Amino acid sequence: MNLYLHFILINSEFSQGFADDLHEGEESEDNIKCLWEDEFKVAGDVKEFKIKNNSTYTLAGYYPDNTEFSFEIPDMTVCDCLMENGERSVFAVSKKLIKKTEKFIKEAENETHMYFHLKDSLPMENPMNGVYILKTDFPKELRKKNPSEDN
Repeated sequence: MNLYLHFILINSEFSQGFADDLHEGEESEDNIKCLWEDEFKVAGDVKEFKIKNNSTYTLAGYYPDNTEFSFEIPDMTVCDCLMENGERSVFAVSKKLIKKTEKFIKEAENETHMYFHLKDSLPMENPMNGVYILKTDFPKELRKKNPSEDN
């Protein structure tokens, strides 16, 4: 199956009433519904996938000096994909960031689309495609050094 993931940041200031009254229910330049959307197709043929709520996600990788790091991130919604070749792909979102999720299956095209509608009221980090972590849960050791954050 082809699996498409859509991550959409919803504008909390969007007014459906304003859209209905003045723009036939559609968003407008002054009343934007979505601030941004990341959409991508999971590489490869997905045999099956599971959504795990209230899960822990392991953020792992390498520091610039090639030493490994691994951090457990709690309270995540994890999309665990088993590929036809036996490999796994994992995507994750802090559950507090999620406003709602939707799943659409297009059987004729052998496609599944997962939509994650995200709240814009909480700051987040996006360390890689398909991973959105609440800023307060993101490891301090991995935050990019910002001159304004110096003590």
